[in-house]
Amino acid sequence: MKSGTIIFKCNYFWGPPGLNFRPIVFLIFINNLQKSISMKTILFADDTVLVQGNSNQGKLQNSVNREMTKVMDWLTANKLSLNISKTKYMLITKKHVSTESFLINVNSNRIERTLTYKYLGIITDEKLTWKEHRKQLCSTISKYVSVMYKVKHYVNNHALCMLYHSLINSQVQYGIIAWGRAASCPVQPI
Repeated sequence: MKSGTIIFKCNYFWGPPGLNFRPIVFLIFINNLQKSISMKTILFADDTVLVQGNSNQGKLQNSVNREMTKVMDWLTANKLSLNISKTKYMLITKKHVSTESFLINVNSNRIERTLTYKYLGIITDEKLTWKEHRKQLCSTISKYVSVMYKVKHYVNNHALCMLYHSLINSQVQYGIIAWGRAASCPVQPI
């Protein structure tokens, strides 16, 4: 990901609640969004992430605001709406530049900027240091180590090994391809 990348998390409203086919129809609709915009689209169930990159902050801001207008036009044409209160953006940059003037608006509503973002269990921060993810991972592992300590007198080594692999190792391995090779990510505490 190049410096000056923006990531959006979007939530949508559609249709009356209680319809059994609602998720299927939504997925049919939303899969067509990526054809209408130039931003990279990442879809998982009803979570949509839009990614746009440019090393020039001014050009990035203009581009994202233009693309979000296209998103809103597409949503309106398909009788969907954007849940502005749940829509966030994160500006990823390694540079030490002022980003207070970086604003994203959708239909005259300012989109909230976030410094960290959790997507599918991986916590990303705007400098890609992975500090929050490691902090969360250490907390989770600590709880599981406590569980293993308490049950070690009641189960054999094979069962403890199974517990370790299911509770701890699975947590460490999940997403390690994203955060495990980060140069500024000391994994010593883990």
